[in-house]
Amino acid sequence: MSVAGNSARAMILVEPRRFTPTRLPVGEMEVGGWLAVEATGLSGVDVQAWEGTSRFVKYPLIPGHEVVGRIAEAMTDFGIPVGTRVVVESSIRCGSCRRCMNNVSSCNLRKPINAYGQLPSTESPALWGGFAELMYLDPGSRLHVVSDDVPAVVSAFAHPLAAGFTWAVEVPDLRAGENVLIMGPGPRGLSALVAAKAAGAGWVGITGLSHDADRLRLAKELGADMIVFSDVDDPASAVADSLGSRPDIVIDVTSNDTEAILLGLDLVRVGGRLVLASTKGTAPVNQLFSDIIVVKELSVRGAFGASSAGYHWATRQLAQDSRLDHMVSHEFPLEEADKAIQASAGHFGREDLISVALAVS
Repeated sequence: MSVAGNSARAMILVEPRRFTPTRLPVGEMEVGGWLAVEATGLSGVDVQAWEGTSRFVKYPLIPGHEVVGRIAEAMTDFGIPVGTRVVVESSIRCGSCRRCMNNVSSCNLRKPINAYGQLPSTESPALWGGFAELMYLDPGSRLHVVSDDVPAVVSAFAHPLAAGFTWAVEVPDLRAGENVLIMGPGPRGLSALVAAKAAGAGWVGITGLSHDADRLRLAKELGADMIVFSDVDDPASAVADSLGSRPDIVIDVTSNDTEAILLGLDLVRVGGRLVLASTKGTAPVNQLFSDIIVVKELSVRGAFGASSAGYHWATRQLAQDSRLDHMVSHEFPLEEADKAIQASAGHFGREDLISVALAVS
């Protein structure tokens, strides 16, 4: 049954810090499909769009790129029956641009970035984000079936979990027994911890700040061999005391902390790998002496998104790891999108804050 001719509730971010609730018409589309959105996870991308600090945002838009829902209609054959619950990869791939051909996650078919939650609602068919009852499924969408036994808001955590696998296992080519230090205990940092442990890492440490106490406590429950409050204790001394050597891999998942790059370069072992998986905006990295990369013969990799293999692993992991049922700590209805973003940004305090999701239906 076609959904065309209906309308969908949506929260449009018309400018920084201002949502407008509305209903948008659902047009007739020849290709792609429609997703009945069930839940959407929030991340720093949504916070930056709300704050007006992202260079990838053109207003107005419907945020929400960590989307899970059920296929309501499919004009393109995605190989998945209508009614199936799926996680939708955040990035849309055209498959033919230079970035897609080089297996880079950020396709440049559309501007400012070809991804859900980041395309303006002025571009037809407008419903490009998860802060709405329906979301258009571009023919280039990549979908992953997730078990109905996993609650919808928990299923949305597949997105950070997929990134954690990509950044901690795939990008650095993690081998069993290797040691990993993760800087930043947000949802993706915690996901990197889960993925590294599942892949057989020998030792995994994670750093955070004093206000991350609950997240670091959870990190211990998830198997971290070391946690350290880097604004209180010296991370280098803590790693030396716990591991007795320098880690093989360091992953930077901090939020807007350019000093973390310098720390990662310092802490990683000679010949090790540093993964930079967080953006710093326009902030420069001061006092960076590139000789440290040369002399230590380091491999430095940027990691911007999650791979399809990461999503495949994440949806399976959610179904079998009951610890992940508690990764979504705060849940809001669609009409409270503004509160959800503020909660995700820590504006209401960080006690018990792990991750935030919108329950759309």
